Order: sequence, then C-alpha cells, then structure tokens
Amino acid sequence: MQEHNLLSHKNVEYEVQDHAAWLTMSRPEALNALSKGMFRELEASLRSASKERGISSIVIKGEGRAFSAGLDVKEVSGFASRREAREFVYNLVEPFWKRFLGCEKPIISMVDGPAYGAGAEIALASDLVAASTGSTFAFSGGRVGALCCISAALGQFTMTGRKLVEMNLTGAPISAEEARSHGIVNYVEETTHLRERVDRILNEIRNVSPISNASFKRIHRGLFTTRALDLAHRELFRTITSADFEKGAAAFREKIHPKYYD
Repeated sequence: MQEHNLLSHKNVEYEVQDHAAWLTMSRPEALNALSKGMFRELEASLRSASKERGISSIVIKGEGRAFSAGLDVKEVSGFASRREAREFVYNLVEPFWKRFLGCEKPIISMVDGPAYGAGAEIALASDLVAASTGSTFAFSGGRVGALCCISAALGQFTMTGRKLVEMNLTGAPISAEEARSHGIVNYVEETTHLRERVDRILNEIRNVSPISNASFKRIHRGLFTTRALDLAHRELFRTITSADFEKGAAAFREKIHPKYYD
C-alpha cells in the first residue's frame, strides 16, 4: 500500500504508510491538548482505520514537543452549563473511548515528550507503547480537579503493583523508564531510534493473521466491563462540573498550585 492521505482534519493528521494508519495529534501550540475537536477527529480517524481491510495497525503520535498534555482544561472550564459539559462527556469523550477500546486492530502509541492526563491514558490503553528516553507520564487530571477515569477503570489490567493508585492520587509524573518498569511502556529508545522501533513492531505485527489479532483483542476486551466504563464517565462528568474543577482550572490558567484544602 502506497503512502497516501485519507482524511483532512484540523486537529488530527491521518495517513497510511505500508499498511499502517498513522494518526498525528496536531495541536502543537497547545501541547496536543484533547479538545472537543481532537476527540471528534480521533474517533473519526479510528473509525476509518478500523474499516479499511488493508490496514494492519494504527499508530498514534503527537506533533511537536509533546505526545499530549491531556484534557484541554481551558476549553472544558469554559463550558457555559452542565448541559454543555454533559454533551462533551457523552457525545465526544465516551464515543472516542468506545471506538478506541473496541478497535480490533493493534494500536501503538509512539510517545516523544510529555503524556499527561488523558494523553497518558491513550498510551495506557494502547496495545503497545514505544517512548523516547525523555518522555514523561502522569495521570494528572486530579491536579486540576478533573479525573483520569480510564486509568481507574482499566489500569489494573496493564500496570503492575500499586503505582497506578499512587500516580492517580498524587498526579506526579514518572520517567519513560519508570513507566516501562510499571507496565505502561514496552520499549524506551533514544528519540533518533524511536521511529525505527515502531517500524520493527509494525513489521512483526504484519506476520500475524488479522483475524488472530482481532480475536485476541476481543478476548482481552472482555476483561473489563461496560459497567466500569459507565461509572468512569459518570465520575468524569461529576468532577468537571465541580467547584474543585473551577478552582483547579483557575489555578491552571494562572500557572499556580490550587489550594483545595484552604
């Protein structure tokens, strides 16, 4: 399959190279923060890649110096009503995660830079992760009064030990090597060798039958329940409509630490 562009989007670049769909989060000026438009276009890109028979794998990466800074706090904190927040969660965030988690093609995250909040969750929920040595990972939603709800629902199926709990309750970042030791990352490479590692993974995947990989993913998907995901999105809505989120988002805009307990 020759290289070609399939979709023209504002926030996500989509192209196919050698039977792999490459999805590039393309808001470098905002560190690829996950806005309404980003969620919408990621879901559409995953839907397109899932339907195309000639695509063996999907790679997600970020443009610029970050993988993704996570939820677009400035946009979400600007919602005018609870109704707008509800529409964001249930019309954009939830459909994205349903598409992502239901995808039967292998998803690889190629992380080069910070992967925070929902950005770290995309890596966590991917089938394979290759990260550069300078990358960092944080389930940091709670630091702005929001929530890394997917990590709470699914993290125990990927991560080892109690690091999942610590990362959520503190929001503190860890290095790529630490992330590898705790099960978030498969491979850590120098930035100059990161693409080479991903290409090697893609080549290996092409040696496996697509129906075999799809069946494996169906079984693996059965480990976590719809009930857990429903609860995750209810709690996300609860947090982003809370007074804590208002306080956290204001502190985020002012680049200061929020004072939740004063």
